[in-house]
Amino acid sequence: MKDPLYNVPQSKKVRVIIDTDAYAEGDDQFAIVHALLTPKFDVVGIVAEQFGTGTFPNSMEKSYEEIKKVLRLMDLEDKIPVFRGEEQALVDEKTAGNSEGARFMVEEALKQDDRPLFILNMGAITNLASAYLMNSEIADKLLAVWVGGGAYPVGHMDFNSGNDLNAVNVVLSSTIELWQIPLSAYTMMEVSFHELFERVKPCGEVGNYLVENLMRVNESECSLNLDFLPFSKNLSKAGKTMLIRSGEGWSLGDNPAVGVLISPQAKDAEERRAQKMNADGSYGEYVSEKRTIKVYHSINSRVILEDMFAKIRYHFGN
Repeated sequence: MKDPLYNVPQSKKVRVIIDTDAYAEGDDQFAIVHALLTPKFDVVGIVAEQFGTGTFPNSMEKSYEEIKKVLRLMDLEDKIPVFRGEEQALVDEKTAGNSEGARFMVEEALKQDDRPLFILNMGAITNLASAYLMNSEIADKLLAVWVGGGAYPVGHMDFNSGNDLNAVNVVLSSTIELWQIPLSAYTMMEVSFHELFERVKPCGEVGNYLVENLMRVNESECSLNLDFLPFSKNLSKAGKTMLIRSGEGWSLGDNPAVGVLISPQAKDAEERRAQKMNADGSYGEYVSEKRTIKVYHSINSRVILEDMFAKIRYHFGN
């Protein structure tokens, strides 16, 4: 990797922990690379997140291995610490796990360091919830960004919240400063495959892997029969070709976790009272009169994607 093109003022530099279910799909890898190429960030560690025990009983371990692979391709394997997170969702809203990743979050939050700590949660929020249950003193010592949850005001179960509803409610009910990027915002990160082939794939081993891996995931996901979904029942065969995946592009839905620290993204963000999440993913009772979170209802994808493309090209392009 090359030296940064510019110096970020010291007052703007931040510590970052990335929490990622890296093997679940093909977009986490883009967000990991983007974060590691961002001069504002001191990525102090990456924690592997679980993504359910159905298809992959060892999902956390698969995420751990994928993180290490991305770091090897960036020649950063021995420079960024990687930690194993909880192996499965929390059993309830009161019992912490005991993973090295959650313990690392506690340790980093309690460390004497004047720079703010951001934890970017790009998946289930199990590890942060476990860390908070281990030691609630971390609550005022970090800011959590979470990509997950359905659109407000009603909400519905998305992949990330569905992989640990207990953890979602632990964090929502805590006093941790939380910025939530729900499905209505993170699905705005649409890119075409042709664009990725032109702007990312030629950029070294890591660029090639980002695109080829996404093609692998796309082939797998586009072959799924989604007739069991309620909103697919009345669709024609033609209409189903546009259901969730078009076959021509993808939503890099984890990149907003990086993007909201690069660009203010304040145009359609709202400070609102936190609500607990019901079993079906809808938003239910308010946590308290005073507990508020920031919710991003939309995202300016252009500035985030162009920033990522430029950084990948600068560091890994010919």
